[in-house]
Amino acid sequence: MPRIEAATVAEHHARVETRLVDAAEQLLRAGEPLTAGAVSAAAGIARNSIYRYVDSVEDLRGMVIARYLPAWVRTVEAALAAASSPGERVVVWVRTNLAEASAAGHDWLRESMQDQAASATTEEVDTAHLVMRDTLGNAWLELMHGDAERAGIAASLTLGILEGGFRQLDRGAPLATVSELAERASASLVAGLT
Repeated sequence: MPRIEAATVAEHHARVETRLVDAAEQLLRAGEPLTAGAVSAAAGIARNSIYRYVDSVEDLRGMVIARYLPAWVRTVEAALAAASSPGERVVVWVRTNLAEASAAGHDWLRESMQDQAASATTEEVDTAHLVMRDTLGNAWLELMHGDAERAGIAASLTLGILEGGFRQLDRGAPLATVSELAERASASLVAGLT
């Protein structure tokens, strides 16, 4: 039996799993290939030991993504709950998503999600995106007095502002500047369309 590095086997398992996920994240952030050899070297464990903790290296990609997704969604939901009007929800939605993208490092995270094979984590990511877009769509639906077609177009335009902000953050633009301009653009969109 391998030597454990904790008081219990469960604690040891959790520690090694954390090291593996940390190593996978480090590789993904650096844009390096996610391979069993690279992960095991970065985590400081034998290559064949990885499979005691995960079924595949792709599981590690999903575990890295899962580190960020729930907190991101909770943060956006909490910010939206404090907004007092549907127009404010649109602006807050853009601001909060930009802040979370900046904190997590949107570019490498997006690349990681795109490279992931279909899995439970992929479904979780897709569901989270749908929930987030529905939240935006509902704010616009309220602003457009139930006109679903106009609300859908307005939500799509808002997503364009957010995607443009993500691209600027990925290029190294400061969050404060990107957020200020995206908020002003979103507020102008709300004012101009309602």
